[in-house]
Amino acid sequence: MRLSLRLIFSVLFINIQSISARAEITLDYLIFDDSTPFHLKILDAIPDAGKIQVGPDNAKNTIIEFFDYFCGYCKKIHPELIDLANSRKDLRVVFIHYPILNESSKVLAKIAIAANMQNKGFKLHHALFSLEGSITSEKLQNAIKETELNDVKLNIDIERDEVEKIIKLSSFLASGAGARGTPAIFVNEEFIGGYLSQNSIKKLLK
Repeated sequence: MRLSLRLIFSVLFINIQSISARAEITLDYLIFDDSTPFHLKILDAIPDAGKIQVGPDNAKNTIIEFFDYFCGYCKKIHPELIDLANSRKDLRVVFIHYPILNESSKVLAKIAIAANMQNKGFKLHHALFSLEGSITSEKLQNAIKETELNDVKLNIDIERDEVEKIIKLSSFLASGAGARGTPAIFVNEEFIGGYLSQNSIKKLLK
């Protein structure tokens, strides 16, 4: 994966620099510095509002899922990942936006990031993946209401440049890691493109 990452990020990093809110992340650190595993560098690069996390920061195991709210397999794996995170004290699961399926995917990603700015990102994220059937405008509004978000602040934050930049950055990083669809998952340093069963994930944990 190293050669592929270097080639991709050599092309994309100028764009990443222009959109990143984390100026301390450099090309040398992201690609050539072996002191930190690549999946953890991804977490360093993305601002807190762009990450939805379950589990402690100092967990021995880290799962990262690049997801899209309209992805059926993302919806399938969601309760399995939550169950793992809740059953193990040595695990954190971090959900990162990769809205690639349609324009509505990007809209939902913006709403979720804005909800995260109110410290209610996981609550809305979990509500959206817990909906029965497809996501509709009515179901979305109900989820926002049940999450008890401040509507005025939500509408303001959705339009912030920072939100758009976070989505562009997380999408660049997902693509650079090798994600060609969703879900795309890191289980510690192991990258898997596609759905992975809970039992298969358990075998990769330390």
